[in-house]
This record gives sequence, C-alpha cells and structure tokens, in this order.
Amino acid sequence: MIKMEYKLPGNVSITDVANPSFLFDKCLNANDYSNPKEKNNKFNDLAQNLKSKYMFGNLDVYTVYKKRMESVAEGFKSQGYAIETFKLKSTTGLCIGMGRTSAIENGITLERNLGIPIIPSSSIKGVLRNYVSLYGSDEEKSKIDKYFGSDDSKNPKSGEVDFLSAYMISKTLIYKVDIINNHFPDYYNKDDVPPNDWFNPIPVYFLRLSEEVVFQFTIIGKDKNTISEVLQILEVAFKEVGVGGKTAVGYGRMIKV
Repeated sequence: MIKMEYKLPGNVSITDVANPSFLFDKCLNANDYSNPKEKNNKFNDLAQNLKSKYMFGNLDVYTVYKKRMESVAEGFKSQGYAIETFKLKSTTGLCIGMGRTSAIENGITLERNLGIPIIPSSSIKGVLRNYVSLYGSDEEKSKIDKYFGSDDSKNPKSGEVDFLSAYMISKTLIYKVDIINNHFPDYYNKDDVPPNDWFNPIPVYFLRLSEEVVFQFTIIGKDKNTISEVLQILEVAFKEVGVGGKTAVGYGRMIKV
C-alpha cells in the first residue's frame, strides 16, 4: 500500500487515515493536485489509498453497514411496512456526488462514518421522480405524488414509498481516474474568441466508481403492489437514464442482478 501524507492547515499533519470519507473530505490539500504533470499519478495514488481503507482493525465495514441496513429494514417490517431488497450492477462508470465541494474540484459520496461508497436515498428518489415526469406513461405520471409525495403548500403529502441509501457490496475494482478535457478554454473564458482547434486542452481529473460494481437497494412502502410498480420503473430508469453525474455522456447506467 502506498503511504501518503495528508496536510491540514497550520502544523497539523495526518499520515495515515483509516476512514476514506474523512480522508477525502478533510485531509486533501488542493495544492498537491495543482501540478498538471503530476495530477494523474496523484489521483491514481489517491484511488489506491481510498480502495485500501475498508478495514478498521479486524472489522469489515461492509459487514457492519449491511447489518445496520438490515436492522433498519427489519424495524420497518415489524411495524407493518412491506420491504423489497435487490441488487443493481453498474454497466458504466458511476459519478456519485461529483457536485460536492472537494479540494480536488469534483467530489464523491461516501458514507460518513464507515467510508464506503453509497447512493443516497434522496438521489434514488430524485432519479425516479425525474424519470417518471419526463418519460413515464400517463398512468405513472398521475401517480407521482402517490409514489414520492408532494411539497405543495396547499396539499402536502408524503409518498407511499421510500428508500434506504444504496450501498456498495463489491470490494474490488472500485475507483478509476477519469478526465474531463476542455478543448476550448479561451472560448468559454474570454469574450469574442471563437472555438478553435489550436487551443491548449486542460484536462480535469476526477475519481469515479468503476464498471461492474454492485450496490444493494432497499425499497420501503405501505403496499407491496405499489413497491412492485416503483421497482419496475427503477429498473428501467437506472438502465436507460442512469444515476449520478455525467449521465448525458453515458455514465451511471445500472442493471438488476
């Protein structure tokens, strides 16, 4: 494993971090990633270091989080709710949380306490609501408020289905380094400059989750039939539209396994 030094303001220095979430959110120094010639190696080192940090002593954090989510689901089930648990596998790279603030320009979403990659429940619901609004049948559109609720001030309503945050259960081939390559920087940054081929492209590196990683999902609802309807929509939405960032260029696609 590559030993890396992570700097904080002042004279505080952290040389080894067991929690990938804390490492990524609090211990990265933007200056360490500012040199274009060193960025690729720096990002690959970071990807390797994040991937290796899923053991706290002899404790496997995947097992801990799995038990926690199963306990939450059982709690709902004991109160009379219907539960549906299933797995989706990525067929393209996943960019979950790219818009989060980060020292390296683009963020990733990791579970705060244990550091494993997750797809937040709010993101899952947002994908489905948006998919139904844009591509759903007339019947599905008529049930948007039933499925997901409404914040209408005159008639607020809670949805009949909810989601736990999906969590990754794969442990290999987790992170990859990718780039966004702006070919026309002067065109975007200056007035009256046309997009020409002689500009110097500026690569922006970012971390993403790799293909073939598997996440476990849980839907909670008051009625099994409603859960089944939403599950069918979810399968199509994640396969055709995707989740996370950069879905317009093919990222974020997932299929049921």
